[in-house]
Amino acid sequence: SRGVAGHATGPVVIVRGPSVVGYGRVVVGDDGSDDSEAAVTYAIDQARVRYLPLHVVFAWQMPIAPPLAAGYSMIIETVREQDLRRAAERVAPWQEANPDVEIVGEQVAGHPADVLIRAGGTADLVVVGSRGLGGFASAVLGSISHAVLHHVTCPVAVVRPRTQKV
Repeated sequence: SRGVAGHATGPVVIVRGPSVVGYGRVVVGDDGSDDSEAAVTYAIDQARVRYLPLHVVFAWQMPIAPPLAAGYSMIIETVREQDLRRAAERVAPWQEANPDVEIVGEQVAGHPADVLIRAGGTADLVVVGSRGLGGFASAVLGSISHAVLHHVTCPVAVVRPRTQKV
């Protein structure tokens, strides 16, 4: 499944087996990139056809700081607040453009893979973007997509951008 998702030029959905429990939500990861924009667009369509709410998840991870970086704590806090605010602001246009789909933004602290894996435990579908760099790199999924595919038991959609970057 990783090979197919790594080579495909469009969305690929990996289904491990029949689902016995329905949680009633679709989850998508958002990092503000064009790749995650494609994933959110796909996730909105999937939530719409399933008549489910969409949870757009942004995970903020503490940057690695050198030891003795105590003086940077205020800067890091400012960056965190800005990133979380921008993530919340990205949700509003999707809500306005899709009034027929309940779209909820979630901004949390943690490693993106861990956050999406946790969210996937109570989802009917998890959607992740993938860079789609072209050439050999396109055969390799990013670390987040790879981790989600490896650990989430519900169906996972890996969405590559429709136009490859050169």
